[in-house]
Amino acid sequence: MTSTAALPAVGSPLRLRANALQSLCRQVFALRLVMIPLGVPLALSRTAHGAPTYLVSAAVLFTFMLSYVLFRDWERFGPLLLRHRWLLAADMALGTLLLITAGPSSPLGLVALGTPLLAGLVYGWRGSAVYAAAQTAVMAALGGGLSLSLLCILSGAAGSSVRDFLIRLTEARAQLAVAEAIRGERDRLAREMHDSVSKTLHGLALTADALTLTQDPATIRVHSALLAEAARRAVTESRALLTDLREPL
Repeated sequence: MTSTAALPAVGSPLRLRANALQSLCRQVFALRLVMIPLGVPLALSRTAHGAPTYLVSAAVLFTFMLSYVLFRDWERFGPLLLRHRWLLAADMALGTLLLITAGPSSPLGLVALGTPLLAGLVYGWRGSAVYAAAQTAVMAALGGGLSLSLLCILSGAAGSSVRDFLIRLTEARAQLAVAEAIRGERDRLAREMHDSVSKTLHGLALTADALTLTQDPATIRVHSALLAEAARRAVTESRALLTDLREPL
């Protein structure tokens, strides 16, 4: 019998939460990478020929390439955003660049909704409130409509809500894993009690019964020795089980 119990490995709630949030943040950039090519033809058709077209094209290309880099290497850049919240302002600057060049009424203006959504996912409701307010102010300054500002606020709220849901979900999963580990440990201890201590005590009882059926001194000495050995073994096994029970789960 082993003296210590090996509990099933339980994943850290922080690690589970970080993995889920990283996946969602990457999906935000994936959505942006899809939205930009879809909105470019319509945006360019509404743009005057010449310098404005080149300016919009350059802004689109720059935003697309940077979004692709963040999508591809989010595992590297994500921790930087967690440590330095002001870095998300660079992402907002990309959306602002598209709003300035293509105009708030352009389909490319929807790309700016990714910033408050990302802020909600990474920083929670405080971060989403700050960046949603800043993005809304930019849209208002550029003459954006009320609907786009409302979508900006809703995207920040959606990111924050998803983050809170993931936090509750990962904590619930961690608690469930701990409960299953405790249940498994109790089952293991019950099996060991049955296989070791219970059988030893049963043998001890049989030996004690045999002592009552004999008057031969030699037989009594043999049975007494067996009885003492069984008692010592039961004590040893009981101590091992108690040690397992005292082990931190």
